[in-house]
Amino acid sequence: MPSASFLTTALLIAVVLGGIASAWLWLVYNQNQVTAGGLRALAAMRWRESSRFIIEALEDQGFTASRLSPDADRGQNADLLLNRGDQTWLLSCKQGVDYRVDASMVDHLSRAVRDSAASGGILATLGRIQADARKHHQGIELIDGATLWPLISPLLPPSLHRELVSRARTRTVRATVAAWLLALVAGVGVAAALAGWGAPSQAPGTSRSTVSPPSAVAAPGASRQPTPAGSLPLALSEEEQREDIVRAVSALPGIQLASWATRSTLLVQVQADASQQQVDAVCAALKRHETLSSSRVQLQPPPDSDVPVRFLQCAPY
Repeated sequence: MPSASFLTTALLIAVVLGGIASAWLWLVYNQNQVTAGGLRALAAMRWRESSRFIIEALEDQGFTASRLSPDADRGQNADLLLNRGDQTWLLSCKQGVDYRVDASMVDHLSRAVRDSAASGGILATLGRIQADARKHHQGIELIDGATLWPLISPLLPPSLHRELVSRARTRTVRATVAAWLLALVAGVGVAAALAGWGAPSQAPGTSRSTVSPPSAVAAPGASRQPTPAGSLPLALSEEEQREDIVRAVSALPGIQLASWATRSTLLVQVQADASQQQVDAVCAALKRHETLSSSRVQLQPPPDSDVPVRFLQCAPY
């Protein structure tokens, strides 16, 4: 079962992420949905109807419509003519939310302004204005969909407003639920990662049982005891295994001394002719250590004995 600290961490992370997502969704995303829906509604209108909304929106800036059709005889390529005081302005309306106004369209309207001796020009679109058009605007006022919507929005019927707000709210609620679910998943994931990073790491080999090496210097008179028969020492080096075998064999009855004559030969000095019981005991001490179990055993009788030296091997290679 997850700990209380784990659940608290996951919950705090989820609340922070969910809160940030909710704030963005309701303050930014929801308004963007209303704007996008309103621009789509304008784009669905006939061009003349949407153009009238644009002209009405520009009335707050002092513009009035001069006529609602272009004058081809005068070379005026704008869609509409506007008056502001004694000045004449050209208005070009580009309908469609996918419309992209580029520098060539700006240049086209700029030439029309010069040809008609107008005071200025306005290029309005429900879509977007590309960077090159803004950079080379040539004195033309550029209005894209995001800028145009706040000007037109107050002029739309209340019923259309309510419909746009309702649709945007529905989408925002769905997005908010999804955001909180994702925030909860992220909170659990981050809490699990933090718990993993914070867990103490176990050094390699610490779980293995270790046997303390024998003291390098024994107290005077202290006898070194062999490892009890049947118990297998763990993590002993080869030298420690050799010492363990020497201790075990030296402690056997009838054994005077045991030592390693060479790396592969164990010298066992017996007090008399070695019995089979002594041989089995010596082999048992060797077989406790697999790496040394195949070592050669030299049974050395006393110097004054007529018994010959014997060699044996307790285990094959």
